[in-house]
Amino acid sequence: MASVTLADAARTPRIGVAGSFGRGNYGDELYVKNYEYWFSPWAKLFLMSGLPQQTYLSKLKNEFVDMMDAIVLGGGDLLCPYREKIDHDFINRSYLRRPVHVAGIGVELNRKDILPNVLERWTRFLTDENIRSISNRDAGSAAWIREHVQPKVKVTDHPDMVLALPLPKAVKPDGAPIVGLTTRHIKHEKEYRIMERAAAYLSAQGWKVRHIIGGVGGHGAKDFENSKLLRHEGKEVVYSENLNDISRALGECSLVLSMKLHTTIVSAMYGVPTISVNPVVKAKAFMRSIGCEELTVSPMTDDLMDILKAGIPSSPWEHVQPVKEQAAAYMKRLSQNIWDEFLEQHPDLAASLPKEVPVPERKDFF
Repeated sequence: MASVTLADAARTPRIGVAGSFGRGNYGDELYVKNYEYWFSPWAKLFLMSGLPQQTYLSKLKNEFVDMMDAIVLGGGDLLCPYREKIDHDFINRSYLRRPVHVAGIGVELNRKDILPNVLERWTRFLTDENIRSISNRDAGSAAWIREHVQPKVKVTDHPDMVLALPLPKAVKPDGAPIVGLTTRHIKHEKEYRIMERAAAYLSAQGWKVRHIIGGVGGHGAKDFENSKLLRHEGKEVVYSENLNDISRALGECSLVLSMKLHTTIVSAMYGVPTISVNPVVKAKAFMRSIGCEELTVSPMTDDLMDILKAGIPSSPWEHVQPVKEQAAAYMKRLSQNIWDEFLEQHPDLAASLPKEVPVPERKDFF
C-alpha cells in the first residue's frame, strides 16, 4: 500500500462527524457508513463522539476540533424539545470553533410541550455564526426549527440520509417466504402480543419467521435480551455484530413487521413490503413519503391483523426510488458545500484541485 505524504494530507479535507455514533443502534451506525461512502473518496473522517467534558481537558479537546476543516452533526433524533438532558455529543460548543453543518436531524414531535431551557440551549447553538447549514430529515422537523429557533441560515429538509447509502445485495433464499420481525425496547411486553399473533398467522400459512436484532454492541445485547419477550416457537433469530448481516437479513424477507425506523427504511430500500408497528411521528412521515401511510399501525390494536388478512401489501420499490435519489442529491450538495469551503480556506490549493467534489455515483447495492 502506498504511503500518504504530508503534502497529500494537506490536500485532503478533514471532516469530524458527530452524533449518536458508536453506541450500537443500527440506524445511527448506518449514518456513519453513509458518511464513509460519500466523504471517504475525497476527505479524511474523524469521529467526534466522546470528546471530554472536563474543563482541565479543554485544551486537548479544542486542539482536536481545530484539526478539522468542517464538522458534520447528525442525523437522527438529536433535538427533543421536552427532554431536559441534551447529549454532549449532540450540542457541544467546541464544534463551533469550526464550520458546522447540521445534517438530516429530526425533532422529536411525539409531544407538543417545550422546555424553555432546552429551546434556549439549542437556539444558542443553532444560531451561532459558524453554523453553515441546517437540514432535517422531514418537513415537520424543519418547520419546527424555523418557527422556534429561527436560525440565521436557511433550513431545508430531505429524506433520511440512510436512503443515500448503497446496501449489500440480498437474495431471497429458496423455499418458504420469510416474515421478518424487528423490535424495540417497550414499556410492557403486551406490546409484542400483536406481533406474536401475526407470526402465528403467517406461520400457519407456511411462512418462516425471522426475528432480526436491530443493533450491535451493548445496544444489540439489550435488544437481543428484550427480543425474548416476543415468543414464537421455532423462530429464527438473526443477531450479528456486522451491520451488513442485519441489512441482508432484512432484504431476504418477503415481508417485514418493524418497530424501528431504520429497519423500516432499509426494508423498503430493498423493495420488501413493510408494515411499521410503531406509529411515532417519524415513522408516519417516512411511510407517508413512500405512499404507505396506511401501513403504520399501533401494536395495541388489531389493525396489523386486518392488513395481513386483506393480503400482503405490494412492494414499495417504485415509490422508494425517488426518495433515494433526493437523499443522494442532498449528500452531493453537502459534499460540494464542504469542498467549496475547503478551497476557500486553502486558496493555494484551489488551482490544483477540481472545483467539483469527486463524490461517488449513486447506486442501490454493492
